[in-house]
Amino acid sequence: MALPEKMTRSLLRATSDKTDLNKKVLRLHRSFKEVDKIINGKVKKSDKK
Repeated sequence: MALPEKMTRSLLRATSDKTDLNKKVLRLHRSFKEVDKIINGKVKKSDKK
């Protein structure tokens, strides 16, 4: 598990009852994903069957 993903999951668990903080953490998570796409140059696709 990558550090940004681990960090955001930990923050989500810690802030689950605080909606404002939870929204900020989710925004951070989306930002980390966007930066990851730019750095790696590819989009991760999940196999849904």
